[in-house]
Amino acid sequence: MKAKHAMIPKEKLKVAVLMGGDSAEREISLSTGRQVLDALNPEKYDARPVDARGLGQNLTALLEPRPDVVFIALHGPHGEDGAVQGLLDWLGLPYTGSGVLASALAMDKALSKKLFRAEGIPAPWSVVVTSDEPENTNLASLAPPLVVKPNRQGSSLGMTIVHETRHIREAIRLALEYDNQVLVEEFIEGTEITVSVLGNSHPFALPVLEIIPKAEFYDYASKYEVGGSRHIIPARISQSASRKALDYARRAHVLLGCRGMSRTDFIVRGDEPVVLEINTIPGMTPTSLLPDAARAEGISFPELISRLISSALEV
Repeated sequence: MKAKHAMIPKEKLKVAVLMGGDSAEREISLSTGRQVLDALNPEKYDARPVDARGLGQNLTALLEPRPDVVFIALHGPHGEDGAVQGLLDWLGLPYTGSGVLASALAMDKALSKKLFRAEGIPAPWSVVVTSDEPENTNLASLAPPLVVKPNRQGSSLGMTIVHETRHIREAIRLALEYDNQVLVEEFIEGTEITVSVLGNSHPFALPVLEIIPKAEFYDYASKYEVGGSRHIIPARISQSASRKALDYARRAHVLLGCRGMSRTDFIVRGDEPVVLEINTIPGMTPTSLLPDAARAEGISFPELISRLISSALEV
């Protein structure tokens, strides 16, 4: 659990925007960080960028001067898996987003889906293949179409939709380039939607957003290239499915102990939203989903960033 901090100085708030890092999503993180820096009102915030690359060996860039709050704009391993959150807890620095446990649980797709299913939140069935015995895993019972992806990675890196059994091993080898655990799960066909949630003890869900990617699925290019996908708010789904998605997203946020923000991605099959994954540090790039959903709720991007900082400083 994150340490509690009760301090909002009257002078400009010193904000360190932690960005970059050393994961495969470094460029996305840098883009998110730049957007956050641009959104911070210089009359209210004294903001500066801090590249997380090499932070474990050299904390000077982060601590001199010591910030009042750290805005985590990192994606992928070492950024949204609880690692940097643990470091910041140890340093006694408040930070945006979820704490160590919630971050780690959300990053582990297989484990988080087990928790969701146990709580009555629909999630696809799946099996985990490890790098120790990738060739010995019995895949005979798995009938395509399947989704094969790294278990602890983001931005659809290393992800493949497999339509023929003979391509499963190849897809697993690709995913193993990004993680030593690979998730092989059922492919669910339907409408792709996402629900963002804001808040700590009393979280609320933003409008349901429908995603229409140009590619076969919402891949890296669909997420981060201008024109890679269309976002429709409100999503063109039934009222029943929309109510369920809002409820599931809030419940998932609370179940994992998320703070500040989260974004839960779904496929609506028939009238039932099925959880694909939950993200504790959604992207803040010009094409990202959370800022779009916030705007639909009347929350500008600068206001969204300010709200996240306020959430980090809540007692």
